[in-house]
Amino acid sequence: MDWDVQFRCDENLEPVFIHKLFYFLISIGIKYNAGDYNTYYLIYTEKNENDVEYKEKERKESTEKLAEIVDTYTKFNLKTDLLSIWLDYQKEVDFRFSFTLDPIGENNLFVTFGTGEHLVPDEKSFLVFINMCKEVFVRFNFSHGAFRIENISDVPHDKGDFLKEKPNIVNFYSKSLVDKIGREKLLSTPAFKVEELENGGVMLIVCTKVIGCPDEMYRVWGHLGY
Repeated sequence: MDWDVQFRCDENLEPVFIHKLFYFLISIGIKYNAGDYNTYYLIYTEKNENDVEYKEKERKESTEKLAEIVDTYTKFNLKTDLLSIWLDYQKEVDFRFSFTLDPIGENNLFVTFGTGEHLVPDEKSFLVFINMCKEVFVRFNFSHGAFRIENISDVPHDKGDFLKEKPNIVNFYSKSLVDKIGREKLLSTPAFKVEELENGGVMLIVCTKVIGCPDEMYRVWGHLGY
């Protein structure tokens, strides 16, 4: 089963922002084409004939190539065109994940970290993956984000709509959303982990079972008034 953590970001997708994102990913241990099989990237455009699908010809760590890939992407229409690239995390555990930038309007962007049970197979790697997502959420002050099973609809881009949805097994709230919910109420949620973040936001992990945890979810929903 494939799943991801999707963030909503109040930014226009511009070259400087994209470079900052990738530089930060590299700083926390991300590499390119360093896993067990050749990696690839995709650029999807409004006109299919302009799409780019590139797969590396050999398996050889080449993180410096990210500069070329970003440069290629910034030549496309950053208001409409999507970049999806497979990257490798190699620190305390190793795993491969997809990283997607998807502009959806003015000051409106989805940033998505995708993986699956075959890539993140246990609780330790799950928590390392979520911690990686958390570091990016904090550094770039994203609006909100949550865990999603593959092919489930996008995280609501509207903050109010996001708060109307019941929390998933992993949830990220910016400071403004925490203030709306109530900081003490959120921090006292009976969950696997509730962490107050450096940027004033909160990360809520209900459980670490990607297939779901009904008892824990109902308890959290009740506490938060859903």
